[in-house]
Amino acid sequence: MKTLLVEDDEDKREQLIAFIEEFLSENYSEVRSFQSGLKAIKNDVFDLILLDMTMPTFDKTPYDSGGRTLAFGGEMLLYEMLRKNIMSKVIVVTQFDIFGKGDEEITLKDLDIRLFEQFPDNYLGAIQYSITYTGWKNSLLEKIKLLNQI
Repeated sequence: MKTLLVEDDEDKREQLIAFIEEFLSENYSEVRSFQSGLKAIKNDVFDLILLDMTMPTFDKTPYDSGGRTLAFGGEMLLYEMLRKNIMSKVIVVTQFDIFGKGDEEITLKDLDIRLFEQFPDNYLGAIQYSITYTGWKNSLLEKIKLLNQI
């Protein structure tokens, strides 16, 4: 299974890579921002995308902060996939349970419902990640089993 990981947090990224290598395959790519994710999905075909929701616009470097943080960067990437008819399956893996601010604030549960409604052909669901709680791995495996049944 060819997998793309879109994740900017170093600790979370390392744990997700270990998960991919153990349970999926060695055939994966990783990117760390919205723009890098967009470029990857335009240039390659993936069976599965593990997608962070909140991410920088561009890759962070020692000399660049990565631009504006996109609270709904993952959703924006799903819109681009829909617009370009990219059929990869997507699971959101996030540390947050609330996204946005003010009038745009939404819980992970409500965001999950919204993403199912807007992207029924791509979206398999959301997993709440925790560095200290390993139950996310079982939840992620369950979502991946859905992919294997499609």
